[in-house]
Amino acid sequence: MSKTTFTEIELVSVRKHGSALALSVFILGLDAAVFFFVDWRLADQLQHQILLSGCLLVALVFWLFPAIRFFTNRIEITTNRVVIHRGLTGSKTEEIPWGEITGVSVSRGFGSWLRGAGDLHLHREFGQDAILHRVPRAKKLSREFESYLVGRAKRGTIERG
Repeated sequence: MSKTTFTEIELVSVRKHGSALALSVFILGLDAAVFFFVDWRLADQLQHQILLSGCLLVALVFWLFPAIRFFTNRIEITTNRVVIHRGLTGSKTEEIPWGEITGVSVSRGFGSWLRGAGDLHLHREFGQDAILHRVPRAKKLSREFESYLVGRAKRGTIERG
């Protein structure tokens, strides 16, 4: 009896399009501008501290948390499955074996179309579709997914036949 080992090779790791941080960076700049233009006009030390803590809180909530989520959330595409890491620290994972995926489609609005990004919908045989939001080069990646699915199907029929 032969022993078959299944090795898994990571093909690519993908993050959201960088434009996902545009609003966060804009809010950070606005927050800094408010602080530097208002701080020198305040006379009382307590007012300085309240303004500083308010600006730090805004920066924490609207810039730091989205930035951490952006850099920790990713999609790993391997030879056996697609792994989606979500959550603030990327600790929530969703694994989709290639055998469950029946097709791929792309949806994108005008802004996403201009950036070349889009939402990839991985159609599953059972259960809900997995949606990969704001993926860069979505059309190209969907064509690669489709060709990989076709290649896997051909290899599967050759091995069975």
